[in-house]
Amino acid sequence: MNKCQLFFASLLLVTQAAFAQNATYDQSTADSASTSEAVVSERFSGNGLSSLSEKIDINFLLRSSLELPSGSSNQASVRLNEARFEVRGTITPDLSYRVRYRLNRSSAHNSLDNAPGSIDHANVMYRFGNEKKWHLTVGKQSASVGSWEFDKNPTFEYQYTEFVNRQLNLFLLAMKLGYDITENHTFQLQLHNTFNNDFNGTFNAISYDKNGLRPSKTPLGLYVAWLGNMFDKRWQTFYSYNVSQFAAGKTDFAVSIGNQVVLNRFSGYLDLQSANMAVDYPNIGSSAANKIRASSPAFAPTFMQDINYKTAVLRADYEFVPKWFLTAKGFYETASHRADNGFGNNFRKNIGYLAGLEYKPIASQDMRLFTYYYYNTTRYSNAMAEVNANQELHLFSVGILYFVNAL
Repeated sequence: MNKCQLFFASLLLVTQAAFAQNATYDQSTADSASTSEAVVSERFSGNGLSSLSEKIDINFLLRSSLELPSGSSNQASVRLNEARFEVRGTITPDLSYRVRYRLNRSSAHNSLDNAPGSIDHANVMYRFGNEKKWHLTVGKQSASVGSWEFDKNPTFEYQYTEFVNRQLNLFLLAMKLGYDITENHTFQLQLHNTFNNDFNGTFNAISYDKNGLRPSKTPLGLYVAWLGNMFDKRWQTFYSYNVSQFAAGKTDFAVSIGNQVVLNRFSGYLDLQSANMAVDYPNIGSSAANKIRASSPAFAPTFMQDINYKTAVLRADYEFVPKWFLTAKGFYETASHRADNGFGNNFRKNIGYLAGLEYKPIASQDMRLFTYYYYNTTRYSNAMAEVNANQELHLFSVGILYFVNAL
């Protein structure tokens, strides 16, 4: 951590000590990465001067492993998979903040939101209303997308789908208004930037032709989300609908349905997503399509239009004996081009599965030793298969993860 980061962390501590009121809140050490924090009601006590540790959480998220790949990559290495630093706490009973910095991500600023890609969270949340059921979150935050895969603490999610890793704008500048309908059900509206980089910068970064597209004057989106807990929180729902715009006159629509089961020794989730993208700025299918068109004398690479992405992902974790866990995950993703003279349905498929074993040596600590095998393949059909080779990856990994609640 450089001097600037140390200074920033110290400044937060000093500010908290100077201005925090008599308040405490309960916080799980296995904190998630995303939006479900709004479901949990914060509880405060006003008896005397609270200590600093009761008003602030400082967390480190770490995962490192030895990876032995084969297929598309054959170089073994010891990798730093996750390294994040987080500070979160309360200033008053109704006002809280959260800052999370990714230590292994570039600090270069995005061209639209002027925020570095290394910042996941930099926001404040204000609760208001007679019963404090309303809450407004402003600043850099996670997308309110119905995905338990994304919501899960990134320390514990070994491999991601392309939906999370490439398609979504995960951490964005936004204003989120939430309302706790009951103790177990929350409704959210999140107004956000569609993408963190501007229209021209996105095209110029990969030297793509605009193909007649123009930048939207309001490159914004809106998430509508519902988070629910049922059957004593054993069944948890996270459903969302999103409408957004990247290019003028081109509107994207997406729906995400996330269901999670949490029992004493078993947990699992099933996420289903479908997105109709007017412009393929994530560049998942476009790079493959450009290889087909490259033979044309007037060819200029560009983003595809009118593309549909679908994802289904299932994960299960089971503590079969105390301190020992089995984990398994599988996903199936498709890309379809439904425009006139398009490439048809399911022209690209991305399939993956993972099976692993975890050992938790210290019951009171979120630390685990792990090993897993991961397989991933990308396959093309129709005309795409003629110029795009199928890809495969086999990966064996062994390492350690640790969610450290330092304060």
